[in-house]
Amino acid sequence: MKLLNELIASLSIEHANLTDSLMKTKVLLHRLGRKDLAEWVNLELTGYPDATTVPEYRVIHAMVKGVVTNGVYRYNDHPIPTLHLDEKTQNRLQNLEMRDSISVLEGFAQKDKGGLSRPIPLEFNSVLGKTITDGYYIERAWCDIGFGQVAQILTQVRSRLLDFLLELSEKVVGEMSDDDVKRLGQSPETASMFNHAIFGDNATILVGNQSSQTVTNQITRGDFEALSAVLRQHNVPAPDIETLKSAIDADVGTKDVGKNGLGPRVKGWVKDMLGKAVDTSWKIELGVASNLLTDALKAYYG
Repeated sequence: MKLLNELIASLSIEHANLTDSLMKTKVLLHRLGRKDLAEWVNLELTGYPDATTVPEYRVIHAMVKGVVTNGVYRYNDHPIPTLHLDEKTQNRLQNLEMRDSISVLEGFAQKDKGGLSRPIPLEFNSVLGKTITDGYYIERAWCDIGFGQVAQILTQVRSRLLDFLLELSEKVVGEMSDDDVKRLGQSPETASMFNHAIFGDNATILVGNQSSQTVTNQITRGDFEALSAVLRQHNVPAPDIETLKSAIDADVGTKDVGKNGLGPRVKGWVKDMLGKAVDTSWKIELGVASNLLTDALKAYYG
């Protein structure tokens, strides 16, 4: 696992090359047999298309500014009020989704010119200028983006990726054969570590099996209704969900729950469900079932 150690070392320096690190992460995931986890890596490398949801850390705040003049006096870089606009329009102007590839963002950060700007169409100037003093009008307007917010996106990507790699390194024991590496990659715990490091405890969870990937609903710690909704979405029968609720209640206060989140009765329930995936009485692929149950329950237990 020399590649894993190289990645950790490169991400630990202050000005890490994230494009290079993400490329190497793709190689690492391939060697682990977990190409299904590479979607986030690919999106960071190529950018987020309009049809995809942008992660929260890529939504940044902007201030509307413009050139205000009355033909005689001119005020450059002047803040423009937006409270008179409807909430949807305010949100579009003040909360910007940074969909660019990580290499583009790294390029922005290296320029360090104090900030970026996104032009606002000229035809919108009259709407923006309704609260401007009589006689003055907006000649040009833009959304002003602080440089530090772009740097923060890079820090978030670097930190989340490093968290996953550090957790993965704790599972590596001595020199591992290719088969050992594959077994480590196929462990449901590997997918769980990745999802929670990249997306957080209460974020949308991604689970998958090789090239297929399923997105589960949001699960908040201790929210059985949210957990139940995810299970129903993946065709878990209602009686099995009721059995899980009883198992969770029965495990309250047991030693294992305090130690790693899953008590003996819940573990037994998971084993039974995986058996149903094997004999196809639960209509789901075994790999997807394993990741789904592991990630969903870990999110529930926080």
